[in-house]
Amino acid sequence: MDTLVSSGKRMKTATLLNAVAALTGVLASIGLAWAVLYQPDFADYLIAISAIGLTLALIYFDPLLAFLVWLFFIPFAPFWRFDLHMPAGIPDLSYARMVGSVLAVYLFAQVALGRRKFLTITFFELAIPFFLIPLLWSAIRAYLGWLWGLQSVFDAFLIPLLAYFIARQLLTKPEDFRKLAMAILGITIIIAIAAIVEQATGFAPFRFGIGARVYSGDIRKVSSFLANPAYIGLALAVGVPLAIMLSIEAKAYRHKALYLLGLLILEMGIVATFNRSAMLGGILGPLVFSILNRRLLKYVLPVLLIIALLVGLSWNALEGTSVGNRLGAESPIDYRLEAIKTGLQIHRSAPYLGVGWGWFGRLAAGLGFRENGVNVLSTTHNSYLNFLVSGGYALLGGYLLMMLGLGVTLAVIGWPRRKERILFPLYIQMAMGALFAYVAPIAFFDNAFSNYANLIFFAVMGGAISATLGGGSLTDDFLANATGA
Repeated sequence: MDTLVSSGKRMKTATLLNAVAALTGVLASIGLAWAVLYQPDFADYLIAISAIGLTLALIYFDPLLAFLVWLFFIPFAPFWRFDLHMPAGIPDLSYARMVGSVLAVYLFAQVALGRRKFLTITFFELAIPFFLIPLLWSAIRAYLGWLWGLQSVFDAFLIPLLAYFIARQLLTKPEDFRKLAMAILGITIIIAIAAIVEQATGFAPFRFGIGARVYSGDIRKVSSFLANPAYIGLALAVGVPLAIMLSIEAKAYRHKALYLLGLLILEMGIVATFNRSAMLGGILGPLVFSILNRRLLKYVLPVLLIIALLVGLSWNALEGTSVGNRLGAESPIDYRLEAIKTGLQIHRSAPYLGVGWGWFGRLAAGLGFRENGVNVLSTTHNSYLNFLVSGGYALLGGYLLMMLGLGVTLAVIGWPRRKERILFPLYIQMAMGALFAYVAPIAFFDNAFSNYANLIFFAVMGGAISATLGGGSLTDDFLANATGA
């Protein structure tokens, strides 16, 4: 009898709590609607605090889910008012900065408290300080001041490296990595569809930036979500090997078909950017993946040969058209060659530690170099040249050492796990493809501005290494205490 009474009380309590939660939700919705209509500035703060707060709360219940939610919603943050803008002189508390930083601190705290094992150190982790130290020194001497410099490098490089460490700590088995791959594939497909629609119709509800809207003729300069065709294309190129990997792993034919459809959408999105560096990444990723897989090569190589043949046969017909003019444009090549010449001239004035972050445009203008028709200072349009000018041999050498360390890490952990006639396991094949799809295109634009592409690239690298090698799993003592065993 007492048991029935106790059970009845619990049911009433649960019903009451559900009613309170529902009422709170209704009142919050009404309050938000009022704020949007009558106090839009306050509504922006309310939306940002809610989005950041809910994602941070999710960290406590399921850190991996919070990580995936964070990665998925970052491109939407500027449009859905997830970023908390602060007064002048105070860094904005953006969704990407806040959630990524808190999640990293949470995981490092678990390691410090002995609740989670620290990741296995690889060549990549050992090489990171050789990049970060000269990067921070360059940022402190930035053209627009040390605060701007630190914010710039934090968003472009430190948050992506935090994403790498988060992936290494959270993704402890292949199933976790598949979740990460599907989340990144999902958002990159959305970005690709937005680019395709913008190129075809001009409709761009998530258009970011106020730059030129066309390249030439009727070829649009798409900027949906990520502000620039090169940054869009780089993110999609990183997603291409993931789509191939998921299609290989899928058991059911309908799932394979869905992933292959996603692959097709990504490649179409890359074409829609009409950016040649993006197209290079979209080709290199599958090609390297297939060379390492071998079985995949018999499918990928004929497709690439057919595409090359079609382009070659139709090139005469394309000449004189907007498409032909864009794909065959020589002025961007001339600009980059002149930028290299000017950059090397600036580099000679401070060869070892560079001139400081963001100084290229001002110093190049002083030497008479500016991009025609542009009212802002020029950029290097070459990530490696940017590192050389900004931080000298120390920064460029540190970055090359870090990326070399990443490649060596993938090879070292993959080689002992190889199978007959296959050089590396599947996740390492995919990661190698993504690595080449990333490092080649950034030679033709500044990855200091492709924040989201950098972020998902390093998250993928961390996930692939962790799923192959093992991540920072929860300790046995913590699991025993948590389960009461």
